[in-house]
Amino acid sequence: MPITTSAQITNLQEKVIGAARLTLKDDQQPITQGFHIERANAGQDDTFNWPKLPGVTAFGLSEGVDMSSETIVDSNMSVSATEVGVAVEFTRKMLRTINSARFMRNMGTAMGSAVNVKKEQDTATLVDGFGNVIGLDGAPATIGQLSAGQTQLRANTEPLNSAMIGQLRSVVTPAMWHDLAQMLFPTGSGDSHAPMTAPPSEVSNRTFARYGPTGNYFGTPIYLSTNLVASGNNTRGGVWHPDAGLFYEFMPIDMYTDDSDKSLRSLEMGMVVDYGFGEANDGFGREWDADNTSPTS
Repeated sequence: MPITTSAQITNLQEKVIGAARLTLKDDQQPITQGFHIERANAGQDDTFNWPKLPGVTAFGLSEGVDMSSETIVDSNMSVSATEVGVAVEFTRKMLRTINSARFMRNMGTAMGSAVNVKKEQDTATLVDGFGNVIGLDGAPATIGQLSAGQTQLRANTEPLNSAMIGQLRSVVTPAMWHDLAQMLFPTGSGDSHAPMTAPPSEVSNRTFARYGPTGNYFGTPIYLSTNLVASGNNTRGGVWHPDAGLFYEFMPIDMYTDDSDKSLRSLEMGMVVDYGFGEANDGFGREWDADNTSPTS
């Protein structure tokens, strides 16, 4: 139904806001959600200080001998939130003629998705920034590389190995996913990997077939993303523990409408979020380099 009254415009604004909020909450964000997330409480500052404590060592004691103590010196990493926003403008004429309710809900979804993509692109720079690298530019991703990343990270003594084992995650591009799938389920013709004559193993099935759009390789979930950092025809996937980085959500969402420019005869709607991010522990992640050329077979 065409929009003709201010009350109808207000109602549609609420539809945009509702759809945007729902999208921000429910959209998959495999990169951002893979890091430690802190959310601001009321009255909290837009800069978050995260203490980084060193590991401590337990040792055997002898009766009558004083126990030695370790001097603990803490260090903080600070993450400051900055604004990210998206705005759209509708002419009054357009609002009077569109199929309004559905259009506005779709617009809210699009605005929420745009902000989530920006979050993913921002936190992807943390993956690109890991100092330790597995894989190789110009070469396909391999299961061996993923296994190497797992092994290196699980050998770390901080955080505790048990925590590291249970919380690793990997994010790859569709092309990297294709490389991994070809190794486990080779198609033969055009396959650049060594052919497998045996049927898919239980490991292959567990890694891909039972998990739909994501996989799981020996306890490490594998997620797909098109927002990883690219370098020419190569990409920067990764394997990491959540404590490798910090995402600080200072203001989850603020939406506004503005029709103050009467001569323009339009309505502007905008959405602003406020967040920050940063690397916390470089040794807790591995950048995964691989060729990102779209496959043809």
